Amino acid sequence: MKKKLYFIFPLIILIIALIAAGVYLYIKKADDNWQSKLSKKIESYQEVIEDSSSSFESVETANDWLISWAKSKDVSYTKYGKNVLVMARKSSEDYKSEPTTILFCNYDTNNPSGSVNNIALAMAILKSNIDFGELKVIFVGDKDREFRGIHSIPSEEIGDNSSIFVLASGNKQMYSLMTGGEKAYDISKEISYEDRKKDVAIKISITGAPGGVPDTKISNYPNGVVTIASFLAKMQSDAINFELASFTGGNSSSLYPSSAEAIIVVNKDDVDRITAKLESLKENFVEKYSDDFEETVLNYEEVSQLPEKVIEKSDSSKLLSLIYTMIDGIYYKDEEGEVVSISSINMVNTGSEKMEIKMNISGLSSAKLGEMEQNISTLAGLSEFNIKNTKTIPIWSKSNVSDFAKDIKEYYKRYTSDELEFVNSVPSQPTSVLSSSFKIPNIIGITSTDDSVTDDGCVIMTYLIGDKKIL
Repeated sequence: MKKKLYFIFPLIILIIALIAAGVYLYIKKADDNWQSKLSKKIESYQEVIEDSSSSFESVETANDWLISWAKSKDVSYTKYGKNVLVMARKSSEDYKSEPTTILFCNYDTNNPSGSVNNIALAMAILKSNIDFGELKVIFVGDKDREFRGIHSIPSEEIGDNSSIFVLASGNKQMYSLMTGGEKAYDISKEISYEDRKKDVAIKISITGAPGGVPDTKISNYPNGVVTIASFLAKMQSDAINFELASFTGGNSSSLYPSSAEAIIVVNKDDVDRITAKLESLKENFVEKYSDDFEETVLNYEEVSQLPEKVIEKSDSSKLLSLIYTMIDGIYYKDEEGEVVSISSINMVNTGSEKMEIKMNISGLSSAKLGEMEQNISTLAGLSEFNIKNTKTIPIWSKSNVSDFAKDIKEYYKRYTSDELEFVNSVPSQPTSVLSSSFKIPNIIGITSTDDSVTDDGCVIMTYLIGDKKIL
């Protein structure tokens, strides 16, 4: 009898182990299945949105496109005013007691491609077939990153206990509980023209730059406005004579320029010397940027149509010198080498009755923002330009030891097996305006890159699923 018992006990243990292993593999397979499905959904929606990016060049057409998608997917939605569209998914039965989670998606009609990742992520989670609590996706259309549309969101759509993930796209993955303050400026001066005296017109252009929101990698990005202005200012200081007919680039105070163009007029005898300098500029530009920015091209060519008028020498000198002396790039790093503040020159335009420069500063220190503003104001004044502050967004921060922050760290580790380090976002985000407009105890900003958007979606899903297993 004892021999039978000795045989049965190991057999029972073996059966239990096999059952446990089977359950584990079943659960793991189910886990892998939802992650794989979410990844495929995100990729699919990225392609769909990229193909429809022209629909996001105005708030009206963007709303039409989003509503059309909601109808085709049987997703409930409510539109508020011109800028706000709220899509909702009801809570699954097991999650009725859980608070609402909100995915906030701001898109900029000046930069449609900059919102592809966050919109695709939100859509994929909204249409997931996994059970979780009530979910809302709030789409807000804006221009020039002003975030004004946020004020049109009814307070009842936010609620007092909601958890909000503010989704953004960028060049660095960040989970942020602090975002920078931001100020935008319009710097202008009345323009004077004079008759053209020289006889050969040359167009200098830079196209295909990445543009987008200036961030901590700003010093590595090509800026056509600054590149051309610096070249012409150097020619000016070297006493190489030219007349500036026009200079344009960028279309926003808050977004980096994707292109720039200047037309200069020179003496026929100076053409060879100037084109040699332009060729050198082109070679240096290619050497610096071609590996990372293959589509960014610097060109120059003679143009047959000569302008009748050119910008008066005194005015063109002041414009070029001002752009050359203002900081475009990282302004300040702390003792640990972390970027604290940046400054960007985003637009120039001589096509009206005034010369106009638009620029932006952002940072995590009020003192540095004030210092930058003073420097810009001083330089503008010395060049006889007027300066106007057109936008101000305050610095925002939340505690990184709150229960919500701890939850995010837990669920991040649960999905990735890594420890989450919160990274401060130097560029401003909608978090600041949302927090000042509504009572929101739980809010975090997530900036996704092309490479991280799927993982970020899975982290959010892990948070939504919570402690309940997927079977």
